[in-house]
Amino acid sequence: MDPADVGGLGIAGALVLVVAYLLTALSKLLEVNRNDRADYLAALSTRDRAYSAELAATRANHDAELAPLRVRLAELETRIAELESALDAERERRRAAEDQAAAARRRRP
Repeated sequence: MDPADVGGLGIAGALVLVVAYLLTALSKLLEVNRNDRADYLAALSTRDRAYSAELAATRANHDAELAPLRVRLAELETRIAELESALDAERERRRAAEDQAAAARRRRP
């Protein structure tokens, strides 16, 4: 072996060591990243379940608050319908009375 080739082998060996170190570091980094991602997904899933439960409770409370208001609204709508009917009847009576009064005036000479 030529003594000039020994320097080239040393450089090649050093490059192999550097590449091996970089591949090992990359492997460790990917493993840590995978573990962090799994932890993140687990925390996200837990938070999603908690949010869903909170949202369901909020909706139930909202519906419970709206139930008496809906009953009251139905009562008021019924009352308004009754008042509209009474108003229509009163208008009809008034028109009839005005028609009778006009007819009586026309009959007078």
